[in-house]
Amino acid sequence: MHNSLPHILRVLLSILLMGTAEAQYTDVINTNRPSRSMGAFSVGKGVYQWEQGISFRQGDFNKFFDASYSGLGTRMQLRVGLIKEQLELLSTIDYQLDALSFENALGKMERKRKGPRDFSTGVKYLVYDPFRNTEKYKPNLYSYHANNRIRWRDLIPAVSVYAGAQFSTSSIYPYQENFHALYRFYYRPLIEPSVSVTGMVILQQHLKPGLVLVHNLGMRYITADIQQKQLIGTLTYSTQAKWSFYGEYQFDDSPLHRDVTLGTGVAYLLTNNLQLDVALQHSVKTTPKLITAGVGISFRIDRHNIWAGEPQGLQEIRKSKKERRTLNKEAEATRKADKRTRKGLRKLDKKQKRIERKLKKVQ
Repeated sequence: MHNSLPHILRVLLSILLMGTAEAQYTDVINTNRPSRSMGAFSVGKGVYQWEQGISFRQGDFNKFFDASYSGLGTRMQLRVGLIKEQLELLSTIDYQLDALSFENALGKMERKRKGPRDFSTGVKYLVYDPFRNTEKYKPNLYSYHANNRIRWRDLIPAVSVYAGAQFSTSSIYPYQENFHALYRFYYRPLIEPSVSVTGMVILQQHLKPGLVLVHNLGMRYITADIQQKQLIGTLTYSTQAKWSFYGEYQFDDSPLHRDVTLGTGVAYLLTNNLQLDVALQHSVKTTPKLITAGVGISFRIDRHNIWAGEPQGLQEIRKSKKERRTLNKEAEATRKADKRTRKGLRKLDKKQKRIERKLKKVQ
């Protein structure tokens, strides 16, 4: 397996070089939180983004030494847009502080633990962007239903590939396994290699305005003795009022465990560059039963439009910011007007129905 590493890297590099997509930079922050999946689109060239969450974590494994643990964890991800619009660098670190309790021949035991569970870095590249032909996705000015129904072309996903390195953190959580300390009674000790390879394919579909479906299919620890297959599916719905809601499933399969985790959460866009979120994940199986609940924040420093071929003067930058603020105000005014119109139409519809009922009674 270790001999296949150069071949894997060559294949992934060839895929990156073949890409001809045009990544879509957005004026609003594009974040992976609060879900566990990774979106297909990059943050954009010149964008520096920080995503972090803190969560309460609990696990129960009654059939395995009556083991359980509980504690706090924090997960931080740094995302940077590099060189091309399609290319993004990601670094992730997850740190956990908990207490593991279990029973053995000596009675009830407890171990306090703290240390990093995950440390990885890699690059993501947008290989195919279905939105590169913008003519097909222009809004229909004459039909509300045409703009809000699912079209066949919406089922064509954006495709990205991710290639990275997984670094061994410590002997506390090898392979990110929370109950590994008890495995030594039945299995050989788990020894994670210093560096192993991770690969993933990312699919993202925009089914209708505000409704996005993302799938991540990949494998971690490819060059290690214990590989982990992973499939994550996330459905996100964003409203015009800056709220977004998501539902998610995650399937993990490795020699250590096989489980399905369900998750849900909500996020609020505080500003164009700042998002807050709340999330909950719960495992389907009870061997072990895992629960994670937490809050998070995503923040970006947007340097995407500061340089446009030549350095911009301070006056031009201020003018650009003023124009963006004006556009945002106009968009907000349009949204409010649209909301009032829909409310008025609903009232008229109710009034019409009342009149029709009265007419039926008279007849």
